[in-house]
Amino acid sequence: MDAVPRVSALRPRVHFAPRTGRVGDLFGVLRLAGQYHVFYEHRPDPPLADGPGGWGWAVSDDLVLWTERSVAPPPVEPRCGTVVAGPDGPMIFSARDGKVVRAVAAPDLSGWRAGTAELSIDTSPDVRDPFVWWAGDEWRMMVAARGTIQQYHSADLLTWEHDGVLIAGGEDWSCPRFFPLDGHWVLLVTTATGEVAYAIGGYDGREFTARGWGVFGRGCLGPAVTFVDAAGRRCALARLGESAAPPGSAWAGTLSLPWILSVREERLIATPHPHLDRYLINGASGLTAAGGEVRDNGELILSMPPGGETLVLADADIIEVIVEGVSGFGVARRAAPGPAGIRVARFGGAKKVR
Repeated sequence: MDAVPRVSALRPRVHFAPRTGRVGDLFGVLRLAGQYHVFYEHRPDPPLADGPGGWGWAVSDDLVLWTERSVAPPPVEPRCGTVVAGPDGPMIFSARDGKVVRAVAAPDLSGWRAGTAELSIDTSPDVRDPFVWWAGDEWRMMVAARGTIQQYHSADLLTWEHDGVLIAGGEDWSCPRFFPLDGHWVLLVTTATGEVAYAIGGYDGREFTARGWGVFGRGCLGPAVTFVDAAGRRCALARLGESAAPPGSAWAGTLSLPWILSVREERLIATPHPHLDRYLINGASGLTAAGGEVRDNGELILSMPPGGETLVLADADIIEVIVEGVSGFGVARRAAPGPAGIRVARFGGAKKVR
């Protein structure tokens, strides 16, 4: 008899997942009318995992507890892309067959307007994963293409002019994100191996000069999106990989916890968003950490570089981990869920960082 997949008895409390299906690629987070709105690719449950998906949407007052809204049929094939607050409402940019396309939300945000416009960009079959942002006096876009990140600019989100190569990496990058932070510019990319990497450097509006690279995500962390919260802090959310939940779990593919980003000594540092404080319960039984190694009742479940204090946040069987002075964060899952509620534990470190 085939083994029955184990399913956790406790659903994570603060890791958002749709009622059915999974969170796929993230388009981004917008702050509209005093609330945070996350837009994402909605993937159906197995055995229809390869069937048609949709575009999902959830709303939060504090970036921690999310309320699921509608899932709408996408006017284009769901792919990694970005969402911006356009002049006519939220607008999603994606790529299809080497062309960058866009869709505008209905006035009530319940769906997406038909007749997606194809943008006037000289593209190739390898172009994918557009990222769009407002640069203060014009719109900017970057796309992944053949191991490079190409960039464009526009005044109206319709007609775009090519500005050349932002950076070339010689590997199959995807899901680029680009943003200013603490007097630097940061590039986030997903590599061919699925690793979330970053570069910190300078940007003059056309050329990006990377001074150094690092790893942002360890364990089962998927592509991340960044945004600015109501207090002006640069924040990040990421999709947790399928290994962050047991096989057959209804929440395989969830949102991470919210993190605050900063640059410290040429490293991209993540710290828990202060809105998490009210939900935390001290003590995570069975979890230990030393020298960057996180163990669940003695079993090694995540390796981080050694550094200062290790902070572990456990929610059912999902854990997220940061090490003081170490770039980014790590994600793993426990063999069995812990007590109800989101638990926090702190362990001392050796102060060797990278």
